[in-house]
Amino acid sequence: MRTSSLMLALMLSGCGGTSPEVYQLLVDYFTLPDSCYTSMMQPSTVTTTAPPAPLAVQVWDGPDNTAFLQIESAAISVDMGAAPNVTVGGIFTGKKVDKGWTFSSDGVQKQTLPGNNVVTTTTHAEITFERNNTFKGTGLLSSSSNCVGAQCPGTNPSCTVSGLVLTGTRVAVEYQRAP
Repeated sequence: MRTSSLMLALMLSGCGGTSPEVYQLLVDYFTLPDSCYTSMMQPSTVTTTAPPAPLAVQVWDGPDNTAFLQIESAAISVDMGAAPNVTVGGIFTGKKVDKGWTFSSDGVQKQTLPGNNVVTTTTHAEITFERNNTFKGTGLLSSSSNCVGAQCPGTNPSCTVSGLVLTGTRVAVEYQRAP
């Protein structure tokens, strides 16, 4: 799996070789806003406490001031309240912005349910940070679902969490040569 991901990154970079940067990111604990719940308030029966979540990532430079970020650690499924969960994993595409680099990943899934109802789930994950030895950055997660058909439920949940705090350290720059 890691070899195929490396080959994909090499193809996407448009170069004969790459110099991936390896980072360790730490995403701080956060609380979902009340708008993420159908009742428009936090559930009273659920206590949510979690330590910061670590993410090991690699970053490759691509053509035309782009970059690619690959989550090396296990994917994290983030509970988004009444909205669909967001999975943070895989490869993110990046671009240079005022505050460093923004890497994002989008997902769209359509499912046809009995009665010809079509449920579309949309997710977005975004990470922004400066590619320095140590840094602070931000994250954004959003998800929504929409149902089309005669027997759809009355609500289409959505949730957006912005301003997530992350910190990080560059742990290595790995020089690799294309075959």
